[in-house]
Amino acid sequence: MIHILVGGDTINKGNYIKELTKKLESIFLGDVLVSKDSIMSYCYGIDLFNKSSFVALENILSGGDVNFSTEELVRIKESNTLFIFKEDKLSIAIQNKYKKYGEIKIFEEKKVIQVPKFNVFNITDAFANKDKILAWTLYNKATAEGIEGEAIAGILFWKIKMMILNGSNVFNKNELKQQSSKIISLYHKAHRGELDLSLALEQFILTSLSSK
Repeated sequence: MIHILVGGDTINKGNYIKELTKKLESIFLGDVLVSKDSIMSYCYGIDLFNKSSFVALENILSGGDVNFSTEELVRIKESNTLFIFKEDKLSIAIQNKYKKYGEIKIFEEKKVIQVPKFNVFNITDAFANKDKILAWTLYNKATAEGIEGEAIAGILFWKIKMMILNGSNVFNKNELKQQSSKIISLYHKAHRGELDLSLALEQFILTSLSSK
């Protein structure tokens, strides 16, 4: 019996092998150099206890080191031993050669598209530059992506504190101190249930960055 498992999805490939072999005894090849003769020898193996066995081989077919004749493939197919050929890749030509003698199953590795996480610090940069439109746009994008108002308030408060300590080209210290106090007030009112922090922060950004 022949099963050829092709592809890089090692998790599903491994689970499939477990299902195929759960009632079978494995044959340990050890460090012996795998050759066509050694593979063929397992076709004729007879277990004294009448247990079925399996042999799992990795990248034997795609490597080109082992080429089976039609007669040999028939013997492997008709053997009581289950032969599992695990291949990372296998050309269509080789698949066509073997598909008449066993099952070929494809396990394509699923590509995970990494979506960049929103950088909340972009809001603070726009705020520090007094770019109202950009800060407001980024704020709405952050909330749309599920970033909590408390997280944004905390980072804005930190940025304002840094500007108080290091100075700012667009805000004077009195403005910054008022902004710092305002964020603290909004935070506590939100915790008391007096306002929606997300809406209040949006209004805070628009008001703080409006030209005077």
